[in-house]
Amino acid sequence: MSTKTTNPTEITLLRIREWGACGGGRDWFREKFPQGGDYGLVMNALYEDKRFGDAQWLASKVFTEIKDTAAIVGSEVAAIQAATNDKDENGDGARIGSSGDSARIGSSGYDARIKCEGKNAVVAAAGQRTHVTLSEGGAASLVWYDGKRARFTNLYEGEDGIEAGVEYRLDDAGKVVRA
Repeated sequence: MSTKTTNPTEITLLRIREWGACGGGRDWFREKFPQGGDYGLVMNALYEDKRFGDAQWLASKVFTEIKDTAAIVGSEVAAIQAATNDKDENGDGARIGSSGDSARIGSSGYDARIKCEGKNAVVAAAGQRTHVTLSEGGAASLVWYDGKRARFTNLYEGEDGIEAGVEYRLDDAGKVVRA
């Protein structure tokens, strides 16, 4: 069996097995995505289920294995947009550029300044040199360039010293620093 697919962002059980996913991660994936799923949708489901370690693991595998960075970012943005369809501007799942609990925000411009307000809000920023401020339970995925390719670093409020209400950015080595 091969993991080849016409969609480079398609995540399958076989693919995560080949990447060495743990048993618990494989069981979760099998239950949530028995037919496989697009990377962005899988990431959203991981965040919703508070499986942040698994989300970080998957992002590292995807960005190491899949060479089409634009497809990956497109998958994340499409998933964010799908998750926010038919939601009001101030409620759960607030639209891009707004605030509210569980907001999902995507940005692709360089030098963006994003204030992610609302409990459990999520940011995906594909533009380099982004600054982000998270609220309680917030998560962000920021891009940096290692000299050869784009890479992502994930931030989670309450982990690794990331505090709510503090503005952060990535340094040239992809490490999180206060802005």
